[in-house]
Amino acid sequence: MKNFLGIIFIFSLLQSPIIEAQNTKIEQLEQELPNLSKDQKWTAMIDLMWEYRDIAPEKTITLGNKLLHKTKADVKFKNTAKVLNLMGVAHRNLGNYTEALDFYKQALLQSDILNDTPQKGYAYINIGNLFYFQGNQYEALKNMKEALIISTKEENDHMIGYCYMNLGDIQLSSGKYDVALENYKKARKARLAISDTNGIAVAEFSIGKALLSGGKPHLARTKFLAALEEAKKTDYKSLQYKCYEQIGITYASSLDSLSWAVQNYDKAYEGFLTLQQPLGQARVLIRKAEVEYQLENYNQCIAYAGNGLTIAEKLPAVLEALQLSELLVKAYHNKGDLIKENIALKDNIKYLQLFNDTEKLRRAQMLDNSIQLSNKEKEIDKLNFERQISNDQIKNQQYFIIFLFVVFVLFAVILYLLNLKSKRFRQFSVQLTEKAKEIQKQKVIIDQKALEEHELNEKLLEKNIELMEALEQSKRMFEQLEKNDKLALLGQMMAVVAHEINNPTNFIYNNVVPIQETLDELLVFIKEIENVDEEKIEDVEECKLLLDGIQDGVKRIMDISAELKNVVKSNHGFPKPYLIHENLDTTLNLLHKKYKYDEIEIIKDYDLKVGEIICLGGKVSQVFINLIDNAFQAIKEHTPEGGQITIRTNLLKDKIGVSIIDNGGGIKDLDHLFETFFTTKKDGLGLGLMICKDIIKQHRGEINAFNNKEGGATFTIQLPLQFDNPEA
Repeated sequence: MKNFLGIIFIFSLLQSPIIEAQNTKIEQLEQELPNLSKDQKWTAMIDLMWEYRDIAPEKTITLGNKLLHKTKADVKFKNTAKVLNLMGVAHRNLGNYTEALDFYKQALLQSDILNDTPQKGYAYINIGNLFYFQGNQYEALKNMKEALIISTKEENDHMIGYCYMNLGDIQLSSGKYDVALENYKKARKARLAISDTNGIAVAEFSIGKALLSGGKPHLARTKFLAALEEAKKTDYKSLQYKCYEQIGITYASSLDSLSWAVQNYDKAYEGFLTLQQPLGQARVLIRKAEVEYQLENYNQCIAYAGNGLTIAEKLPAVLEALQLSELLVKAYHNKGDLIKENIALKDNIKYLQLFNDTEKLRRAQMLDNSIQLSNKEKEIDKLNFERQISNDQIKNQQYFIIFLFVVFVLFAVILYLLNLKSKRFRQFSVQLTEKAKEIQKQKVIIDQKALEEHELNEKLLEKNIELMEALEQSKRMFEQLEKNDKLALLGQMMAVVAHEINNPTNFIYNNVVPIQETLDELLVFIKEIENVDEEKIEDVEECKLLLDGIQDGVKRIMDISAELKNVVKSNHGFPKPYLIHENLDTTLNLLHKKYKYDEIEIIKDYDLKVGEIICLGGKVSQVFINLIDNAFQAIKEHTPEGGQITIRTNLLKDKIGVSIIDNGGGIKDLDHLFETFFTTKKDGLGLGLMICKDIIKQHRGEINAFNNKEGGATFTIQLPLQFDNPEA
């Protein structure tokens, strides 16, 4: 009885995820059926029987009866055994096990008569499954092994995998875990050979069951997880939720991991609710109630068991109802509720009686089926004897046919000799016709060659155009590289000039200070003298003002020189400390001189936590100059009044972020922004942003751009605090 209910549960799990696909296939076949020829119509009817076998078994039986009636006198119809097998499966799904067994036996007879070996194998599998449902392990194993012999001889991996799966189920129900495990592994091997993903998932699941039954929950869990992954690949929902249930069982063996068990039971229960599989829901509720009982949460245990019992009574599912009522009895007993314990005990006794009655009925059916099988075996022996006699008669008929054939050949030779001349003439005519056809074919081939040559010329023209474009791009890149070399040389010259300017400016600045002090003393001295000309005092004061102007001018020259040195200074070879805010200010000072008449407002939103980073400072400064200069140009072109650039910094976990925000015209094509030679400027080459991206990648940072909702664009840079790129 346990085996029977377990198999029915598996069928209910397998049915739900494919019902929608089956309905679509059924509608298509029914629409095509009226327009098909006779042979095609029979094939379509068999396909419909297959699709209806689980979701509407009565229709499978009706179609089978029609098909057997129509093909009864047709010797060309070779699928009688398949039709009988499908009708047997339909009767089994309806619970008519005696009728199912009768159809399977008829399928065996017809497969022998029609020499349909694959259907003979499937008939043995179906008979074995029927005996397995009824608990007759010996007959089930005997029929499965017959099917395995046939499938191995036919090299049918699909049937081999099916046989080993059933053999594993039979051995597992007998407690032979090791033997069952080996059979499941062989089933998985056969299904791997034909890349049957669903079959592989079921095999992994069955291996997990065998390991769990053998007392190896940890190994079983790995197999259930593997089955879960395979089932997810094909969206095999029912098997996924069954895997969650079994994974929960592996955790339930230890009190420390009961929370994990509950999580997996919850996933399984929600899945069975979605698929509308009440038997699955009832079984999961049994598991959840058992966990709550172990944790001594008797109220929750009673709630789960009560819900499960309601579901089991509606199905009905006698075994599950029996288990749930036993849990209710124990929970009420431990809780001390004698009245409800008594009610639950009465329900438990009722379900126990129902279970025993069902078991008696099953045994009676099993005995009846065994008797019928014995009678059918006698019928098979009788039919085999009759077939031997028929074979002898066929041989005699074959000898007679050979004699007639020899006579016919002699007659044909005489006719050939009489008509030899006319045949030769016809042969000559045929040869002429063939030559004409051959000439026509050659003409067609020549036309095809001409067309291919024309297409080849067009392709060559396209390639030439592509080469010209590539040459133009190379020319532009060469111009940019030449420009870069000139800029590099200019930078070196600027550094030399800045250094040379520093020496005289330092000399002037250092000498202005003592002269100022001397003039101050002279002015004090002159003021103390009596009758001094006021013009002399004014001359001294004017000289003092002139020296102040000289000092301011020299200091300005020194500041400009320092800024030039910071910009052209290159750390390309070795990473060094680099102050982000100081270098951003230097860049803004340089560029502000270029755009000082454009009235563009600069907003600095600096995060004071941002200090120095280790990087190639010259390259990072190059990025800042390029991006801020682009922002100035965008505002100058699209926002002549009210232009605004915001420079924002912030400290991240192990990086610093720099954002450059403008209210210009925005970016027209974000997808190609950092590609080589892409530009929106009239005189641009499309290399600036590409070089910026390469520099940031060299630092293993990130650079991104997006348009602002209120207008303009934002460029964001993220740089690591420490330079970590040995290849740079």
